Amino acid sequence: MGGAFMTTHWSMVTDFTSQQASPDRAQAALTRLCQDYWPPLYRFVRLRGYSRDDAQDLTQGFFANLCEKRAHTVPDRGKGRFRTFLLVLLKRYLGATHLHQCRQKRGGDKFHLFLDAEVIALHEIDDSALVTAPPVDEEQLFERNWAAALVTRAMDALSEEYSSGPKARLLSELRPFLTGGIGLPTHEEAAARLGVPMETLRSHLFRLRARYRGLLRAEVARTVPSDEDVEGELRYLCRVLIAGA
Repeated sequence: MGGAFMTTHWSMVTDFTSQQASPDRAQAALTRLCQDYWPPLYRFVRLRGYSRDDAQDLTQGFFANLCEKRAHTVPDRGKGRFRTFLLVLLKRYLGATHLHQCRQKRGGDKFHLFLDAEVIALHEIDDSALVTAPPVDEEQLFERNWAAALVTRAMDALSEEYSSGPKARLLSELRPFLTGGIGLPTHEEAAARLGVPMETLRSHLFRLRARYRGLLRAEVARTVPSDEDVEGELRYLCRVLIAGA
């Protein structure tokens, strides 16, 4: 799993903007970027008032357009965050495109970027889940949705590692202590349900938190130009999540 985090979004965008990149390498890079950024970008489009189908068409068309215009989308790493770069391009795209053009791209011989299961999952997103707090402005809402998507990917990775047997039960019991919220169980209650002493519970929780933070850190590392930026971005991620709580 760790090897999947070695490629940053900045290097991936180089893969699909470079004229020297092979079509397969360009498609692989763009597909991964799409998987990472589809949720917050799709929700940004939805929040502009588009229907689910239209928002799906627009988001699909945006990524297809990125691939077609790749020679003209090289970002300056010194100017802002990678997701901000994508959001600026999305706004430009929304201002310049028409829905029928998106549908043509979707049905034509351009890059196809999404698995059927992922598209189905988008249709199952409830409208009330598109925001996590009363609206402030669309950029702040995008940041919140980006942060939520990042946390979700880290938790999904942790769930894969704790997917069977005693590990699965352990994560099920201790997940609330990782995600936070209202009405959390006490450590004593969790220890009793797991049938372990308190010291054992604390040891499990310490290791679980460390692994979860490591996975989240790895996700964040893929969004910034260098390792020196990771800790600052993690702190920013926490502020965004707290502000949206």
